[in-house]
Formats: sequence, C-alpha cells, structure tokens
Amino acid sequence: MLPLPIRSAREDDIDAIMTLEAHGFHAPIRESRDVMRKRLRHFPEGFLVLENIAGEAIGYLCSEIWTGMAPDHRHFALGHDIAQTHHPDGHCLYISSMTVHPQQRGSGLGRRFFQQSVALIRDRRPHLQDSILLLSAEWIGAHRIYQACGYAEVARLPGFFTAIAQQNAEAIVMKLTFIDGDA
Repeated sequence: MLPLPIRSAREDDIDAIMTLEAHGFHAPIRESRDVMRKRLRHFPEGFLVLENIAGEAIGYLCSEIWTGMAPDHRHFALGHDIAQTHHPDGHCLYISSMTVHPQQRGSGLGRRFFQQSVALIRDRRPHLQDSILLLSAEWIGAHRIYQACGYAEVARLPGFFTAIAQQNAEAIVMKLTFIDGDA
C-alpha cells in the first residue's frame, strides 16, 4: 500500500479541520475550535492531517494517549480537556476523532488514512500496546471500517449519543491490541 500524504497538523490547518468537523459530525457532537486547538498544541504528534494533491486538508485524525481503557463515559465526553486525560507514557492510544471530506467517502481512502495514521503514531510511540475508539451504534459504515482494521467491541455506553440518535443512542467502545509488527 502506497503511503498517503499524512503529516502532523499545524495551527494554520485549524480552519480546514473545523470545516471537516462540520462535514463529518452532527452539530451536537462537534468539537469546538478551542478544543481542537488545545488538542493540537498538547499532542501534535497525534493530530494528523491527510492532504490532497494541492496540499489541502481532506481528512484529519485526532488522538491522545491514556494509561488504560476509560472506565466510564466521562473520559469520552465531548470537549474533555486533553491536558487531564493525555499521558505521554501511557500505553493506550485513544482515537478521539477522525473524518475525511464527504467527496472522499466510500473510496476506501478513509480506511487507508486511518490505518496509516495509527501506524505512524505507533512508529513515533512504540510503547503503545493497544488502541480504543468510540462510535455511535448507528454509524454502521464506520463500525465496518474499524472491524476490518482489527478492532472489536468491548463495551457499550447506553444513551451516550442521545443528542443525535435516530433509533439507537448507544456508543460502542472498540479496542485493538497491537501485536508487534501490526498497525
């Protein structure tokens, strides 16, 4: 698989990141510009951007490192302060947000971006042992992508996505345990 043009996000990417956020998530679950800036400043190695041929951001992945899997929904809360949850020496990579531009969806680019981003972060932080993420039970396409990448459901948080749910407000917590040479 050819490497995608992925790089660490910069302060001047914030407008593009916020546009992607608006295209990727319903208003009640979008992160604010302030939260995104804090995450970018606190863990720039874990905030990655996918560029198109013109050098424009067409996707982003935001992450942090935790000491272990979150015990309850508060760790996953919208707008949580990365300074309180991120521990550089932790062993669990938490993917807090990821999206690609709507025109890129369905092409397989999102999955490739996700896989290569996780691999890049693992290269930079080889002590990582596993990764977790959270998604709405209604996001069937995303669920399939993460399963294809080796993630498995480990918990459900009832009512977590009440603000956007049409039928099922549960959040699914998925986990991948890294095996040496895996990403």
